[in-house]
Amino acid sequence: MELDARRLTEGACLDADLCIIGAGPAGIAVAREFLGRDIDVLLLESGGWEPDERVQRLNEGRVVGDVYAGLRSTRHRQIGGTARIWNTPVGGFIGAKFVPLDPWDFDRRESEPLGEWPISPGDLHPWYRRAQVVCGLGPPGYGAADWPDPDRPPLPLTGGLLASRVYQFGRGRPFTETYPRQIRESSNVRLMHGATVCRLAGDGAGRRVSEALFASRPGWWHTVRARAFVLAGGAIENSRLLLLSELGGDMVGRCFMEHPRDHALTLRPRSEDLFLRAGFYDAHTAPDGTVICGRLALTSHAVRNLGLPNASLTLLPNRRVVPSPSGLAGKVLSRLRELVERPHPAGYGWSREPAPTRVYDGFRILVNFEQRPHPGNRVVLGPDLDDLGSPRAELHWRWRAEEQAGLERLRTSLVKSLEESGVGRVGVATGQAPDPNAHHHAGTTRMSRDPAFGVVDPDCRVHGMENLYVAGASVFPTAGFANPTLTCVALALRLAAHLEGLFKPGRPGPSGVEEPG
Repeated sequence: MELDARRLTEGACLDADLCIIGAGPAGIAVAREFLGRDIDVLLLESGGWEPDERVQRLNEGRVVGDVYAGLRSTRHRQIGGTARIWNTPVGGFIGAKFVPLDPWDFDRRESEPLGEWPISPGDLHPWYRRAQVVCGLGPPGYGAADWPDPDRPPLPLTGGLLASRVYQFGRGRPFTETYPRQIRESSNVRLMHGATVCRLAGDGAGRRVSEALFASRPGWWHTVRARAFVLAGGAIENSRLLLLSELGGDMVGRCFMEHPRDHALTLRPRSEDLFLRAGFYDAHTAPDGTVICGRLALTSHAVRNLGLPNASLTLLPNRRVVPSPSGLAGKVLSRLRELVERPHPAGYGWSREPAPTRVYDGFRILVNFEQRPHPGNRVVLGPDLDDLGSPRAELHWRWRAEEQAGLERLRTSLVKSLEESGVGRVGVATGQAPDPNAHHHAGTTRMSRDPAFGVVDPDCRVHGMENLYVAGASVFPTAGFANPTLTCVALALRLAAHLEGLFKPGRPGPSGVEEPG
């Protein structure tokens, strides 16, 4: 069922069993699990079906510290959430890269008391398998051996630092079209767009949320009363809403993490046939139709024994610089080349170039790596107000000296490993800081067993609250290097199963009262 909050009368009050706030991949994944069930679900989304400049202005906020793209450009309010602005081409559509967290991402590191997951990789394994299907991906294989192809063998690597693995590519359409349409046609799940939640109201005892206050336009306020609430608005908005509602404790907003990207390394092949031998590391379609892309990944040994930040390397072609004659003749020749020669890919698709060594002279190495949690990287309420009268989010973010030192150690190790494997020579642009703008927000409502170290418990329930839960990457204690959507969906499916169990007849529900049989 579809509802437009702008058509509500002022002061309208809605009731539901479960209220989910945010219709991005995490919120949609939770809501979809209740389709056809005897549970009344209300899914609230600030945006609508089309981009809305007025709604996107609500994302504005200040950044204090180091240079960052900002809070507006790195998130999106619309049905489908940030899946609407993914940028990876997948078979003529727009999508994203998918990969699970590595087992060593769950490890506790002795020097970092904040870096421990309260669940194990095994706890997520069955949910990852289900998330593969929900995200429209292939079978759950992410090692090179899972995708054998005699025409695209992985490179021989030595030294135990790097191993060949893959990303799977998936389209955004399941979250922007297919699942929202299923929800719209449902009788028990209502999708209400144009509804911006601004505050959660407690029951007075501080143990339960009784209602959510939302606006459909400036000055027009409405409420939702529900037995359980799920925040699924992303790491910035989840923490902002908890701060506005004075819920969640002292760790709310802390340990914000991004996925920095390093562009300092370039690979010059030792022999010209590297482009012919390295096709595994370009995006290509497997025999079963799954779009995959090979990558060079850090091994367990590199992270656990050598203490390197977890990372993944993507090979992107570097175009040859072809000098043109000077003067008018040179301009005419350059223009003729533009008109006659077909464009050569600068990113994925380079392995389909019939004569790659005529076009490319090496690879740019894109290194995606982890940022470890730091309580000083945090979201707070800023002094400015948004169009609805609520304090805007303010992000305090810094790239610290110890993080740069870890990156330098990673670069040195990668150069040594690649050159010893005989792949080629690696150049390094020294002193270069990474690009922090992957738009992969994580942390701020982190998962922990002890409330002193986090905001939600292993069931994603806010510590000390009976009926308030959080979905999405904001619950990640650590984020590894991995694109977060697959893990977000896996955790959302796990959370939905937990909530469904609470609503079953004969079991204590989110209200603490036994449900009738």
